[in-house]
Amino acid sequence: RLDCFVYAVLGLAAAAPGRTAVRFNPSIRSLFRNVPNLHKDVIWRPCAEEWERAHDILTEFDLGQRRASSGVEGLTKGNVANEFSDNWEDRESLWLSVKHLADMSTSLVMGVCAGSAEEGVEELKGLVSALGLKRNRLHGMDNDGVPRDMSDFGPVFIRYVAATGDAFLSGYDGYYRGVYVTPQLEDGEFRQYGVLPLGLWKEDSPVTEKCTDLRSMVQAFIQSSMAEKAAAMNVEVLVTDACESTGTVHITCKGKDNGIAQSLAVRRWIEASLAQIPAVKKVNIT
Repeated sequence: RLDCFVYAVLGLAAAAPGRTAVRFNPSIRSLFRNVPNLHKDVIWRPCAEEWERAHDILTEFDLGQRRASSGVEGLTKGNVANEFSDNWEDRESLWLSVKHLADMSTSLVMGVCAGSAEEGVEELKGLVSALGLKRNRLHGMDNDGVPRDMSDFGPVFIRYVAATGDAFLSGYDGYYRGVYVTPQLEDGEFRQYGVLPLGLWKEDSPVTEKCTDLRSMVQAFIQSSMAEKAAAMNVEVLVTDACESTGTVHITCKGKDNGIAQSLAVRRWIEASLAQIPAVKKVNIT
C-alpha cells in the first residue's frame, strides 16, 4: 500500500484502475480535502479489501442469526438470537470487523441492548474505550444532576452517537441482548449490523492486556490519561486499594491546596475519568 500512500501525500495523479485505495481516518482525510488534482478515490473511498472482508463477516453473522430465529416470535425469538450470539465461535473476526468499519466511517451510531443499567453502561464503556471514540454525557442516569437508583430499573437500551460522544439510556422491553452497529461511509448508504454479541471489545482491550490486576490497571490509567490535568491543578491522585471482585477502587487525592484537592469538582473529575475503565464499578475518594 506504499504506492497508494505516495499518491495520497503528493497528490500526483488519479489512482490507477483497480488500485486499492489507501484508508485514512477522518482527521487525516480532512488535511487533503483541498489538494488539487488528487483523485477522490485515493482519499474518500475506504480500502476495498478491508471493507468487503468486514462487511462479509458481519453479514454472515447477521444472516445466520436471522435464520436461527426465523419462525419464532417474542421471547423465544430473542432467546434463540441471543443463544446464537453466545455460541458464535469466531468472536475475534467479528470484533476486528467492527473496528475496521468504525475506523472507516464518517459517522457511527451504536445501540446497546442489555439486561440492566449496570451491564449496559459497562458495555458502552468498553466499546467506546476500545474503539477510541469520543466520550461525553450519559443521559438518563440522573434527575437534574441527582443520580438515579438504577438497581431495579430493568433492561435498558443505550444509544451512543460517536460524533458528539453523547449516550442516551432508556428502558427497553425487547428480548435481544447485544449491540447494533450503524456505520456510515463516504457513499452515504445506510448499513446496520447486529445484534452482535456483548463483550466483543474484550477481545483486545488495551487496558486489560497491559495490566494484571485492577489496582495496577487503574494506576496505569491515572499516569497515562490523568497526570497532565492533575499536574495543572497541583493535585496528586493515587490508588490506595482496589477490589477486583466488586470493582471498587479507593483513591487518595492530595495537593498543596487541600481545598482544591478535596473539592467537589475534582472529585467528579476523578470519578468521571475512572468510569472509563470497564472494570471499575465504584470509586471511593479520600
